[in-house]
Amino acid sequence: MTKFRCPDCKQLFDLEIEEYDEGDFLNCPECNLELVIELKAGKPKLKIAKEKDIDEEDEAGGFDEAFEEE
Repeated sequence: MTKFRCPDCKQLFDLEIEEYDEGDFLNCPECNLELVIELKAGKPKLKIAKEKDIDEEDEAGGFDEAFEEE
């Protein structure tokens, strides 16, 4: 487990960082702000997800991908 601090509310929380890749989204457990994993000099950092980040994920078939029933 690795400790991270929300860049907005400053809440400290643990993450199993091995389960995440660069560009993955998660929410702060305290303020529910959407965050994105970013690598800086090979180390994971959390930054506030901007609308641009979210739109790029949607275009790549991300979270809002629709599933059709057969």
